[in-house]
Amino acid sequence: MRWVYIFLGFWAALLIVGFSLSPSLPAAAEPNLGVSFTASQAWALELDWRQVYTDILDELQVTNLRLQVNWSEIEPQPGEFFFDDIDWQIAEARKRGAQVTLAVGRKLPRWPECHVPAWAKTLTPWEEQERVLQMLEATIKHFKDNPTIVRWQLENEPLFQFGDCPKPNKHFLTEELKLVKSLDSRPVLITDTGELSMWWETAALADVQGATLYQTTWNPWFGYFNYPVPAWFYHWKAGLISRAVQYTIISELQMEPWGPAGLEKLTLGEAARSFTVKNFKDNIEFFKKTGLAEAYLWGVEWWYKAKTLGDDSLWQEAKTLW
Repeated sequence: MRWVYIFLGFWAALLIVGFSLSPSLPAAAEPNLGVSFTASQAWALELDWRQVYTDILDELQVTNLRLQVNWSEIEPQPGEFFFDDIDWQIAEARKRGAQVTLAVGRKLPRWPECHVPAWAKTLTPWEEQERVLQMLEATIKHFKDNPTIVRWQLENEPLFQFGDCPKPNKHFLTEELKLVKSLDSRPVLITDTGELSMWWETAALADVQGATLYQTTWNPWFGYFNYPVPAWFYHWKAGLISRAVQYTIISELQMEPWGPAGLEKLTLGEAARSFTVKNFKDNIEFFKKTGLAEAYLWGVEWWYKAKTLGDDSLWQEAKTLW
């Protein structure tokens, strides 16, 4: 048990020091809510991704979007780039006066996190890094003149080991950041896990710090697990890094189930064990208590899927947000 007391003592000391050093951040009067959308997630749920996307814009009337440029989709063959689907998404957003945070790089949201083309999986680590930089340059150059894009997100939780990905490499992340900054002046968002990191490493590089916020997850050791993390914890950490970044946002606010199987395999009954319309409302209120000004809701594809399965409660609740 000795290590438990050491661990608790360490965190108690960290909290005391942190509170004494952390600047007080003003709470947001009315936080800005957006959604993350991934066409490949809609495909996985056997949905018409274009219909889902236009309904997000027209039925929910969302005006802030986080979209992503998966390497495996835009460069199916070496040096041959296909941006048509992302171009279409951004164009539809622009028609409606919405703005976009565009996530670029190798490691982006949704499993397997590192969306690597089949042809690149046989490359050496050094060769793959070179191709990542080439892909990143082509992507930024293609989109940099688009005024609908308000910021770039570079990679997704790049210094946190998760997914089918190489070991985190801060030196390479710095190279990527240098490249993006040389090509465009818009701010760069870098994200980190909200619960399992202090954000110092990413904040040292980012213009804008992003963090995940999860309430209920599932793992094979404990089953369903509720994070015992209070809302002030996110506000406090944002205060600690406030001198290093312009501001901190919740880049991924859990608004979908996390169960023992992928969403495409979950029944509505199993999904309800970790996420219902009550959780939807509770998570919004929890986010507001963090005092942060901006969050991107994670799970809009699931709300739509649930609607097609006969439960439109999440979709209808989402309509009240915008």
